Amino acid sequence: MSQGITFQGLGSGLDTGSIIEQLVAIEQRPVTLIQRRQATLETQKLAIADINSALLNLKSQAENLADVDLFSITKINSSDSSKVSVSATNDAAIGSINVEVLELAQARSLSSRSFSASDEDLGLAGEFVVNGVGIDIASTDSLIDVRDTINAADAGVNAQILTVADGDNRLIVSAEEVGAAGFDLRDASAEDVLQGLGLTSAATQVKNTFADGARSAQFLSDSDSVGTLLNLSSPPAGTVSIAGTDITVDLATDSLTSIADSINTAGIAGVSAAVTSVDDGGLMRYQLEIQGTTEIVDNTGAMETMGVLDSSGGVVDEIIAGTETDAFTSTTTSLGSLLSLGTGPQGSISIAGQSVAIDLAEDSLTDIQTRINDASIAGVTATVTTSSHADGKSQFRLRIDGTTDLVDDGNILESLGVLQGSNSAFESVARVLTANTPNQVRGAVLNPVGGSGAKSMEVASDADPLSTTIGSTASGSVSIDGVAVAIDLNTDSLNDVRDKINATGISGVTATVNTVGPATFELEISGTQTFDDDGGVLQDLGVVGANSVATDNTRFGDIANVNVQAGDTVSISGRNRDGDQVAGTFTISNSNLRIDNLLTTVEGLFGDDVTAFVDAMGRISLADNVAGTSSMSLTLTANNEGGGNLTFGDLSVTTQGADARSSELQAGTDAEVRINGITLSRSTNTITDAVEGVTLTLNQITDEEEVVEVSVSKDDTTQLRSQLEGFVAEYNTAMGLIQAQMAVDTDTGERSSLTGDATILGVQSRLRSAIINEIDVEGEFNALVFMGINFDRDGELTIDDARLTEALENNLEDVQALFVERGSTTNEDVEFVRSTTRTLAGNYSLDVTQAAQQAELLGSVDLSGGLAEAQTLTITEIGSLSSTAVVELTAGDTTDDIVEKVNSALSSEVAEVRRGSVANTTDGAAAIDEDTVFADIFGAGVVNGDSIRIQGTTHDGSAVQRSYEIEDAVTQDIGDLLSEVRATFGNDISANIDADGRILVTDNQVGPSSLTVTLVEANEGGGNLDLGSIEAETEGRFPMEITAINVDGRLQLRHDSSGDNSGFSVTQSVDQLGLATDEVRGADVEGSINGEVADGFGRILTGSRDNATTDGLTLRVTTTQAELDADGSDRGSVGLVYGVGRSLTDLLSFITDDIDGTLKTREDAIDDTIDNLGDQITVLERRVEQTRTHLVSKFATLEGSLATLQSQGEFLASQLAGLSSGRG
Repeated sequence: MSQGITFQGLGSGLDTGSIIEQLVAIEQRPVTLIQRRQATLETQKLAIADINSALLNLKSQAENLADVDLFSITKINSSDSSKVSVSATNDAAIGSINVEVLELAQARSLSSRSFSASDEDLGLAGEFVVNGVGIDIASTDSLIDVRDTINAADAGVNAQILTVADGDNRLIVSAEEVGAAGFDLRDASAEDVLQGLGLTSAATQVKNTFADGARSAQFLSDSDSVGTLLNLSSPPAGTVSIAGTDITVDLATDSLTSIADSINTAGIAGVSAAVTSVDDGGLMRYQLEIQGTTEIVDNTGAMETMGVLDSSGGVVDEIIAGTETDAFTSTTTSLGSLLSLGTGPQGSISIAGQSVAIDLAEDSLTDIQTRINDASIAGVTATVTTSSHADGKSQFRLRIDGTTDLVDDGNILESLGVLQGSNSAFESVARVLTANTPNQVRGAVLNPVGGSGAKSMEVASDADPLSTTIGSTASGSVSIDGVAVAIDLNTDSLNDVRDKINATGISGVTATVNTVGPATFELEISGTQTFDDDGGVLQDLGVVGANSVATDNTRFGDIANVNVQAGDTVSISGRNRDGDQVAGTFTISNSNLRIDNLLTTVEGLFGDDVTAFVDAMGRISLADNVAGTSSMSLTLTANNEGGGNLTFGDLSVTTQGADARSSELQAGTDAEVRINGITLSRSTNTITDAVEGVTLTLNQITDEEEVVEVSVSKDDTTQLRSQLEGFVAEYNTAMGLIQAQMAVDTDTGERSSLTGDATILGVQSRLRSAIINEIDVEGEFNALVFMGINFDRDGELTIDDARLTEALENNLEDVQALFVERGSTTNEDVEFVRSTTRTLAGNYSLDVTQAAQQAELLGSVDLSGGLAEAQTLTITEIGSLSSTAVVELTAGDTTDDIVEKVNSALSSEVAEVRRGSVANTTDGAAAIDEDTVFADIFGAGVVNGDSIRIQGTTHDGSAVQRSYEIEDAVTQDIGDLLSEVRATFGNDISANIDADGRILVTDNQVGPSSLTVTLVEANEGGGNLDLGSIEAETEGRFPMEITAINVDGRLQLRHDSSGDNSGFSVTQSVDQLGLATDEVRGADVEGSINGEVADGFGRILTGSRDNATTDGLTLRVTTTQAELDADGSDRGSVGLVYGVGRSLTDLLSFITDDIDGTLKTREDAIDDTIDNLGDQITVLERRVEQTRTHLVSKFATLEGSLATLQSQGEFLASQLAGLSSGRG
């Protein structure tokens, strides 16, 4: 703050500035004292922060000791970890196992065919599926693009490009995970992209079959006993189970026929048996066939002896009943969407010779099932089967029963996983070389004059530039009889052209301009008919026609712009398929020789093991006559001794020679391992489920008769001991820091920054109590002192190694109880779930007044006889997502049929479907399709320059927008627009045109969706194109937690979860199920813990917030209402014990919480004090400044008064002096 102007006492001679500063310093003394107090408080804050940091380190150690997993002390060892490495949990039993690695699991790997370049357009367009994920390839994509697209799809495979040699690039696709399952690869469009890539061949095979029966081995008699036929001394006898029914079999007396009779006599539903025979070269052989089931359990060895079952109980020779699709997660969502296809394939497949139309863009599994069954194919039925995936979700397959006679169309069946392309039916391929320079035949003379001249077309002027008379601006250096003449039609007139030709002095050649009519002229060139055009000059003049592609029959003299002369030679060099050198020379003895003469010479030099030809573009090509790997190469060098320009370019590999191959480089294989003599297989090299608590990692195949011994012991307390030592060290560090900040120097009496601080004293006391307090557990180990952890005379925590070792070796469970949380209940229907830092340890009574209940609805009508008519049942689940399932029931559906249909719909995942509101046509009746060009949309009036704005939100709600421009309404079609729509949404939707001509969009992700699609037709050209609003037709959802049950012929619907938030409602198009349409909800559990209110949510009961003892204590109560009604509400008690690790963790959480913890509260209080002191300083400094100003003013007045007096004195003195002088 400014102190104003200072000065010395001019009148008084006093040092007024010094006097003022001394007086101000006296006033400043309270401010200095307060500032010292602030500094002390800041020091205290820093000390508290250091203590807090130390306590956080201690808290981390305490949390480790509160973890039950820390007390896992299993030690495991492998005798050869390079072949089998191991790890274990505390669940592993003590002992040893012998391990032999017979086969390692390997990842499947496929190779494409060879491509000459990795960065050139492949010309392949369409879709294929990798592990259920659609991949869309454009015709402009290169091998690199295909690789990147596959990798970006994150479909469980890795794609790489392998360059074997120059001109030999291959796409390698490998599974990310090892195992026999490998990965799934299917063509999913009519374009056969996978075949084009060479990953699959044109040959297909049934992928998924299912069996419905079993055959025995073949025998020489159907009437003799099986034991006799096999010469058994003690044939097996006893009971076998077939489809759950016991059949008595005695191979000592039973023949194939008698066993078949026994099975048929048993009357097993859907099961029959017969003996079949086959003539084997005049010898009759007989087999037992059991049809209708593969559920055969052999308790006697009879079925294994007959060859029906193998040693592991599996069927040896299955009777294939039909085929089925791969598994899908929904029965109602279109297959194209489930496969993430931009547009699903459509066509007419053949089943047992009968056509069935299918469109995967719209058809679901249920739709296809209906289409097949409606076709009424003799002996064939289609059903949708349900099974559970490993993750618990339902999965569905379409099963075609009664035939495997299937013919695909557009790769529909391959998309579904019914058929699959072969990876091995690839024939050998011959190597082909192709030149990079095409040759052309010069254009024919259009207006010949005799045999040695030519005329141009007629033009209107001989003096004006030809660009004005014939409209051409062509220019170039044409060749006339081998002599170059530069002509520019943009500036040259007919006379100019004549003059330029004549000026060159071509021997025997003359050019003239003839006057044909009053204003018509022509150019005549006499003396030759040998012309080589350049830039289209002679062609535009009408002298010659356009050049054409050379063929093997082309004469060398007719090749355009090369001027071949008799005597020119061509050097031939290269290597044959075995790599041996080939060389020779071809002489063009006269210009009438043909290219074929050269090709014949080349073939002869290669021993006629090759075929030389000119391709459709006029390029020299050479093909190996033998398919397979080849070293064939060829170089043709035109020596042009006559000064010409003949060239054939460089010949490079355009088709790589390859032996007959399989695209499968490595089949996916499972690991095979023998453990204690028992052989098992797994899909991974890390085996966790063979020996409880033990993980085996297979690294190498063991040598023959080599065994890796894996031993398990229970004596590894190394980590636990280390954590205990770390805990003690961190405790001593924290307590030592606290002690140092509270100490008083006994010699000087100097106090530390926190001496006497009540908060820190409290923290110190509680930490010490947490260590010395006894824990409420049974046995002698109820305090740390009993395991060797105690305070020494200096107050430091120490470890008695001997006592700790004894405790860890002999009383580990007691030691664990000293540190961790333990919750227990006395009622088997009550389970302790968790507690929070607000829950106090103790033993609490539990009173349950209402059990949790599931919402359920039971029909009043027995439906066993079938529905009288078809109806729609709509089930809506109550909740935040409010999912809805629509089930179509048909007349005749029984209770079991209804239950199956309802459960299939409820357990399906559903993708959102949106459909346009306007159906467009081409003629007012016929619906548009993807091939309809915009100009053909009836009444739309689309013209070039119109645009359509594509906008909307994706599955996750992200906004997207793009503009589609119609540059050519006659060639651009609806399919182009749909491709742009798919691209706008990142190809995460399917976009198609339905049978009515409406836009159909399906989300390629199942579940609740934020997908919206809007097409805004700008109609800049004044047209009326209207594709309609695209509204939601089916809402996306996940499986609904509701199950249908057959209860004595009546339909019951039951929610899978309990609680008031779990419920549903139903509506029916026809009321014949006897279901109430009111909303039904479950009920939450109700009760109290320790007499304190508890909150129920489903079966979970939790102590309410701010309860004195049970805040956050959570229990799972499975007691039923019937049990409560019978036995009362008393559900026993809940015991909660906190060990040192848990209690200290809670205590330290409370102390160190960065919002309202003990130390944070103390720091905030210090900050408040510092702020208050700062406010006091501000007031005092203002007062000091006022004092300074006042003193300066006072002293200034004093000096003024003194100066006045001094002036007056001087005046009086001068007057007196004057008087004295006068008198004298």
